[in-house]
Amino acid sequence: MDYQEFPGEVISEQDKAFAQEFANFVNGRMCSADKTGKELTRAHRYLQQQMFRVFIGFMRQLAFNYQKGSYDQRNEWASRLAATAYDRLTEENLIYDPEYINLKTQ
Repeated sequence: MDYQEFPGEVISEQDKAFAQEFANFVNGRMCSADKTGKELTRAHRYLQQQMFRVFIGFMRQLAFNYQKGSYDQRNEWASRLAATAYDRLTEENLIYDPEYINLKTQ
């Protein structure tokens, strides 16, 4: 999963292992994205909060990639949608992210 390098970033081995396992799950073992999402809501409420934070982190990175032009036809839809959603969340002050706002104004 070293498609994209993040210089200066320290990503734990546990985080890397989860990302690889999730990619493997999505790439052939998942039956339905909607049903998987629904099943995730059965987790403890605190865990739902933490899972959502992972989702936001993924959306944020896709939005950054879109703003930087780091996408291609295979993930353009996801990147564009993530950027549109993240734009709205930052505009509505639901997420405070000056790094993203500064990137957009460059």
